[in-house]
Amino acid sequence: MKGLPSKYFIVISTLSKWISSFLYIILFTVPTAEATDPFQKLKKDSAPTHFKLTAIVDPQSVKPGSRLALYIKFELSAGWHIYSLYSKGVEKQPLATKIFLNTAILIPHGQWEEPAPVIAWDGALEKVVQTHQQLVEFRRWYSVIKPLDSGLYQISGSVVFRACNNKLCNLPKIIKYETKINVLSDEN
Repeated sequence: MKGLPSKYFIVISTLSKWISSFLYIILFTVPTAEATDPFQKLKKDSAPTHFKLTAIVDPQSVKPGSRLALYIKFELSAGWHIYSLYSKGVEKQPLATKIFLNTAILIPHGQWEEPAPVIAWDGALEKVVQTHQQLVEFRRWYSVIKPLDSGLYQISGSVVFRACNNKLCNLPKIIKYETKINVLSDEN
């Protein structure tokens, strides 16, 4: 009878380890799975994505010499921001967002326009910076070169930026964008 209580102790100890492991998995992995951000589309061996970029032209059909606007729209997940295009004030902002155009059929008019940036404390950089959060739309005016044959033309470029939250900053990213414009003949 001496060995019988120790066998029960071993069985109960083993069961409690299984139960505690099961509870650990339920308590700590299930809430994490439910809290996943929709912007976090994971690719194999990559970091979560906290932004979405879209480029459009308005109007979508123009004659050579006509003006159009190119819009670059960022959607950022909650808590994330990108930096303003332009530095203002005493301290230069080395993390400014930069937009490039790789298409030779457009002539720029003026600089890129942005909504008023939010001046906020950046915990990752430990300083006050000019940022854009959630949804931001940049715009620049262009005209189509003359002469140009009618047809559908691709407009492409890239955006260099850093997406940050108040704990960390991603390394600078280069994202390419593309959109199309329909060039009409002068007779239309």
